[in-house]
Amino acid sequence: MRAWPAALCWLVQIASAQTEPCRPCHADIVDAYQKTGMGRSVTERPLSLEGSFYHKLSNRHYEVRDGVMRRWQVGAGAARVNEINKEITFGIGSGNHAITYAHRTSTGVLLELPLSWYREVGGLAMSPGYDRPDHFDMRREISPACLFCHAAYPEKGDSLPRSIDCARCHGPVAAHLAKPARGNIVNPSRLATERQREVCFQCHLETVSMGIMDSVRQPGRGAYSYRPGEPLAAYKVYFDRADPPEGRFEVNHAAYRMLQSECFKQSGGKMTCTTCHDPHRATVKAGSCTGCHAGGSPHARAAGTDCAGCHMAKRKPSDAIHVTVTDHWVRRKPAFVNPEREVSEPYRGRVIPFYTQADAVSLGIANIQAPNEEAVALYQKQLKRDPKDVPVMAALGNALYRLGRREQAVAVLEKALALEPAHAGALNTLAIAAATEGNYERALGLLERCRKMRPDHSLTWYNLGATYQAMEKREEAVAAFREAIRLQPDFAEARARLAAVSQAPR
Repeated sequence: MRAWPAALCWLVQIASAQTEPCRPCHADIVDAYQKTGMGRSVTERPLSLEGSFYHKLSNRHYEVRDGVMRRWQVGAGAARVNEINKEITFGIGSGNHAITYAHRTSTGVLLELPLSWYREVGGLAMSPGYDRPDHFDMRREISPACLFCHAAYPEKGDSLPRSIDCARCHGPVAAHLAKPARGNIVNPSRLATERQREVCFQCHLETVSMGIMDSVRQPGRGAYSYRPGEPLAAYKVYFDRADPPEGRFEVNHAAYRMLQSECFKQSGGKMTCTTCHDPHRATVKAGSCTGCHAGGSPHARAAGTDCAGCHMAKRKPSDAIHVTVTDHWVRRKPAFVNPEREVSEPYRGRVIPFYTQADAVSLGIANIQAPNEEAVALYQKQLKRDPKDVPVMAALGNALYRLGRREQAVAVLEKALALEPAHAGALNTLAIAAATEGNYERALGLLERCRKMRPDHSLTWYNLGATYQAMEKREEAVAAFREAIRLQPDFAEARARLAAVSQAPR
């Protein structure tokens, strides 16, 4: 087995300090848990491995050196163009499979960086979801919903995320730390079987990583509001593609694939993740299969039989091809072909409920593919249930504007910004509405407000350029379009606008 580089050994040692309050009573568990992937899920200011990488599909060069990730393209005369540098602020991932680098901007926005370190590769390659010509590059914001499964519950004063700690599975720990007693903390093993599974499912039940809305939180529920022991359906509802699941295998499919297995279906609901896994240790329980298969064939009864080795294939997921993970769809004779390239084709089919029951509004929103009148009605129904749902509010405002209902759109977007002043989508739609009415100063004010909070938002720079172009401010328009292209080199509309304004007579 390849030895870990010294840098990664250092990462392991610092990642789980927040479990220390539990040590006085649970030293063995704390020591074991700090060696698991969850216990090392986030690393503050990682010692990045140095190296370079050329991504042919997007024609971009990358380099990691001195804690900084650099990206550029090669222009005329071999000169570097569209260059961007981002400090690597922290890492997401334990290093068991990978570490994805991230950056915290001066305004506190967290950005996922396009390169990850992969243990299997022994070096750098594109992060999951980035091995395509039109990837997010250095401007993909890490939302609380995304970070939820990679980090601990945030605490007041946190400037960066922390590794997953005891509270993720045991609920709030303050009362238990103040007065240790069995009744003031959740012990998942004492929960009903379904609730036990859902402690794991809160993070491991992703049905699809891209292309559809795979889940939506219930009205009024925040990203970090789930607590172990409550029904998962009270926190969110799940959706899946309507096509057969057998041919789809993704990196976070452990629970999704387990639910498809005959082993699970025939268990009468008794099979859980902890049937095989010890959540406090990076080990699999011995003899997990013999509880149901003790009377099976001679090879199953043989001492030391590795059932998973034959019946739970280790495969490359279609959305993260630089790692190999276990397929939890237990089969007699697994058959598959590993993908050679990341699969990113869009899905245009129907979206259906999965695991939880979906109400008509949530299911309708999950199936929206265009900003039409039906979408408007669904968004409005959702806002009656949850008047502070800013993403839906922004989507409604955008849909209303596209349908020519400008005054209604502006009113909705203003409400969204009252709740979330830096929402980039709402600011840009409002700015476009102002510019199309000839109120360029209002448009510039909104776009400048967005630019200050979201300087890496290429669409804001594009709209700034378009506004300056309408005002016949050529130099300002050129500068804005160039910045949009530097941030997003594949931004075809920005390139077309830049060519037009550059060739226009002075």
